[in-house]
Amino acid sequence: MFEFLKKITLRASYECQESGTLPGYMGSTVRGILGHCIRDFCCDRQQEKCFRCEKRGICLYVQCFSNTGGEAGAINPYTLYVHGQGKENWEKGDVCTFDLTLLGKAAEQAGVYLDALQAAEQKGWGAKRLSFKLRQVIEPESGNLIYAGGKSWIRNLCPKPLMIADRNVSYASLTFDTPLRIVSGGDLFETLPFEVLMQFMIRRISLLTTACTDFCMEWDEENLLAHAKQIRILCENWKDVGFSRYSMNQKTGKLELPSKTGWVLYEGDLSGFVPILEVGRYLRVGKGATIGFGHYEISYDK
Repeated sequence: MFEFLKKITLRASYECQESGTLPGYMGSTVRGILGHCIRDFCCDRQQEKCFRCEKRGICLYVQCFSNTGGEAGAINPYTLYVHGQGKENWEKGDVCTFDLTLLGKAAEQAGVYLDALQAAEQKGWGAKRLSFKLRQVIEPESGNLIYAGGKSWIRNLCPKPLMIADRNVSYASLTFDTPLRIVSGGDLFETLPFEVLMQFMIRRISLLTTACTDFCMEWDEENLLAHAKQIRILCENWKDVGFSRYSMNQKTGKLELPSKTGWVLYEGDLSGFVPILEVGRYLRVGKGATIGFGHYEISYDK
């Protein structure tokens, strides 16, 4: 169903070079570093806001990292997942590992992101500007090396179609291990009915398909959501997460992003929804996917 969507994941590991502290949630920090690196490569108008720049339509930074909006809205073709969340105190020799998943046209331009991953070791990380050295970059599904010891294997930057096998299932358990922000009418969700989950997933898949591929996505959204209403929540448990990140656009310098982590178990005829649930593991759901939000693992009864 989603073979038109190509993807590649770059798993990067960095070794800390000195003692210091960093935010317990590193997604925003990592995204900021990569963004600075890519903009350094691509932008010759550093003082100008992207949405005002007359070159934004052909800008590689806008295309690869910071979409300023358009037919598909401001959606970006990558997601982050930082392993080992919660660590704040860092010592020399500690390792930070994260996955950068590139989707659609971004997967075809993976070399830009690899350059940024290498350049990131020249940047100071966090407010204390800690030094990190890039140890290696691999493609985790194949185990292929892409970068290590100063050597690159560019031939291994090979995006693959997103292949998803059909499954006949009656139960699906989703565990969200990074903050989940599903917001409607300005309010953060309290419970997660299956039709709400599908509504947000379908919208994200449609927007990303429009922005990042040449494929025209056609599906019967009304019928899908009608069937989704028949799926029941068997049980769920959520924990509030108070999260904020730096924002120069806020008077306080901080942008508050209330969210939740937790899990939900669905029951019903879920077989037709498996492709959407599986593609959501890569595209994520809710707001903040580019800083690692909305990541989940999923298990089925068969």
